[in-house]
Amino acid sequence: MELKMKYHYSYFIYPYIIKENSYNKYIQNLLKNEKCTPKFFEREKDLSIYKYFLPTMRDYMFKSFNIGKLNNTYRSRLDEKLRENVFKSSPCAIFEYNIGLDAQAKTAGEDGIFFKIHKMEILCFKTGICFLLLKTSIEDTDKFSDLLNFNVKFRDINSEVSNDGYNNIRIQTSTFGDIKKLSEIIREITGSMDEAKKIDVDINRFLTYSYVCIDQEYWNESKQFSEIEKEYFKFANVLNSEFNSSFNNERLKTVNFGKYIKLGVSSSGINLITSSISTVNYTNLPFEFENEYLYTYICLLYQKLYFKKILNDFDKPIRQVKARKEFVEFTNDVWVHEITAVDNGTLLSTEIKEVLELKKLYETAKEQYDVTYKNFKMKNSDILNRAVLVLLAASIVTNVVNFINLYKLK
Repeated sequence: MELKMKYHYSYFIYPYIIKENSYNKYIQNLLKNEKCTPKFFEREKDLSIYKYFLPTMRDYMFKSFNIGKLNNTYRSRLDEKLRENVFKSSPCAIFEYNIGLDAQAKTAGEDGIFFKIHKMEILCFKTGICFLLLKTSIEDTDKFSDLLNFNVKFRDINSEVSNDGYNNIRIQTSTFGDIKKLSEIIREITGSMDEAKKIDVDINRFLTYSYVCIDQEYWNESKQFSEIEKEYFKFANVLNSEFNSSFNNERLKTVNFGKYIKLGVSSSGINLITSSISTVNYTNLPFEFENEYLYTYICLLYQKLYFKKILNDFDKPIRQVKARKEFVEFTNDVWVHEITAVDNGTLLSTEIKEVLELKKLYETAKEQYDVTYKNFKMKNSDILNRAVLVLLAASIVTNVVNFINLYKLK
């Protein structure tokens, strides 16, 4: 059975790490890059995001809400140095990469799939952990199988292992020229992947964050979800349309946002499937999914990468003192705070945290913090004891010398 789609899009998320001592310079370069535009959030324009995020996490993720209160004319006149300082000091800085008009593309072959790259976004945290986001959609087809195959192909376009993906995807506009050019632009933005490799980030594959609303003909009151469940598992696990083996869903969490909304949360990404039985499912829902829920996912991905990064720092004696200080700050600024009070957002956050094993990572980091702190105290105590012994010995020597001198005088 070939499912038909009402509406869809796919985000591809690429994590990368900037060295902390190079972070300010990196932000400065983005601000000077003519293709990069700082993204300012405004309460009126971005009200749904403003209301969704609780104050602490909203200030952490979207500090520009405070700048956004300025009118556009005044904001555009912000002194370059002031703007640079604002973005360098923000816990999180977000940029839009200008790709011109939507970049249309096509997979190879007569029966290839046209697709568009609608936007690119760069999101960086002051710890040096960054994410590149690409929004895409396929064109001239309503086949669900085409979306499955596209997601599988596109997520590997930046692979260092194999360039086979270049033979399957062709960009047909002057914006990028071809998919190889797009990959080059991605590398220009992300720079060296050495830091990412240190904490075992998969640099060869994008995370997939995809939305699809299928025609209600296939999922409604009389046709149950069980009839399309196999296709859902392909979608949620980012598998091609021909996949016919048994599914290993041990690491897949299915979150229900309602009778006709299911999200598959896995280590490969988050993928939402819904039915057009309700207009809300292809009007309001896709907007929420690529705003509130997308930033929720990014925030939790950031936490995972941060714990891996801090564990790597704890392994280096020269970094341990600074790492302990940063870990305490992160715990107070991020870890102890809820992202949202919205029911669906809280439910999604809980499932993402479990899949990403955030609690386990935090506990491991906390153990390393305790161990290094204990060693630090023992080392300092040992140094202090040695200093006391040296002072005591010096005092004894001085007293003996004084006693001898006194004896001679007598």
